[in-house]
Amino acid sequence: MHTIRSLHRGLIALEILNSRKAMTVAEMAREIGLPRTTTFRILENLVSFGYLTRSDRKGRYSLTIRVRNLASGFNEDAWLSEVVKPLTIELAKIVIWPVSIVTPRNVRMSLRFTTDSESPLSLDYYNEGLRLPILSTASGHVYLAYCSQTEREIVLSALCHEKPDITNQLARSPDIIARLIETTRKNGYAINIRSPRTHEPGKTNTIALPIMRGGHFLAAVAMRYITVAMTTSELKERYLPTLIELRDRMEEELEALTIQP
Repeated sequence: MHTIRSLHRGLIALEILNSRKAMTVAEMAREIGLPRTTTFRILENLVSFGYLTRSDRKGRYSLTIRVRNLASGFNEDAWLSEVVKPLTIELAKIVIWPVSIVTPRNVRMSLRFTTDSESPLSLDYYNEGLRLPILSTASGHVYLAYCSQTEREIVLSALCHEKPDITNQLARSPDIIARLIETTRKNGYAINIRSPRTHEPGKTNTIALPIMRGGHFLAAVAMRYITVAMTTSELKERYLPTLIELRDRMEEELEALTIQP
């Protein structure tokens, strides 16, 4: 494929400035490996397009808000399709069990992606968009443990005002919620034992880990497995390190795609 060299050089300059905050022409020329005259033209073009600003006092170039506005295109669809989905598929090929990505939506968790149809070990097949209760799912537990305190209080208050049932009754037990959050944070994951909401109730467990971006909860990566296939100790020994490794890669790649302010 033909590469537009000037465009490529401009994008490289933006990437460099994103990590260095502000640079002179000479500093950029050394970093980018081009003559100062060529580097000057690149930077001035970016100034004319509104992506850079130049300080008259020191002659340093820095990013403008217009560059940060480009990051608004890095929305839910982008982070999911570009980073999380490919790594989820990779993870599923390693663990074989079905793996899902779940995000909070209002006062429920929403299934955003799953490898159910690709796993030979799936007992159940769920459709993307499925809404799950927060208080009785592993993904909901990691969400409560890693979201902000304000967000947690709002969610729990809303659940308290719903008609009581098995999925929200825990909202009225603040001491139990506090212990759940403490345990989840200490472990770094949550496990839902013998889920009652599957097509074959009580036959599967789920382990979920938080995916964080910029210090904020983004989603949960969850793996379902047949209850009788392993003990919790075997799960932690055999699968937890792999889950953590792939989750950490997701977070690293998400940070790499995020333009810092």
